[in-house]
Amino acid sequence: MTEPSWRQLSFIPESVLKSTVLKACGIEPPVTAICRFFDGGLFRVFATVPPGVNYAEGIQFTLYQETGSRLFDDYKQVLRAAKAASGTPTGDALRQWFAYYNPPKP
Repeated sequence: MTEPSWRQLSFIPESVLKSTVLKACGIEPPVTAICRFFDGGLFRVFATVPPGVNYAEGIQFTLYQETGSRLFDDYKQVLRAAKAASGTPTGDALRQWFAYYNPPKP
């Protein structure tokens, strides 16, 4: 089997399906394979770094829903606003996606 193209994988939006398939195949993709866009079905989240800001200093998350869009600086606020409960496939996949943008502090 050939090595997957991480660049091509990064163009596929993060979702419950993508997370499930990668986990079932035993693949832990590198950060370069992570899309900045998460598709949660009823909502979408897009991660951006504001101009003039270093990646480590801060990242902003835009939540798109039927009712409109909102900008957040903290991923916990996005989880509350999207009502993505822990223990659900969507909530767990979204938390896994956030883990790439919020690495554990040493």
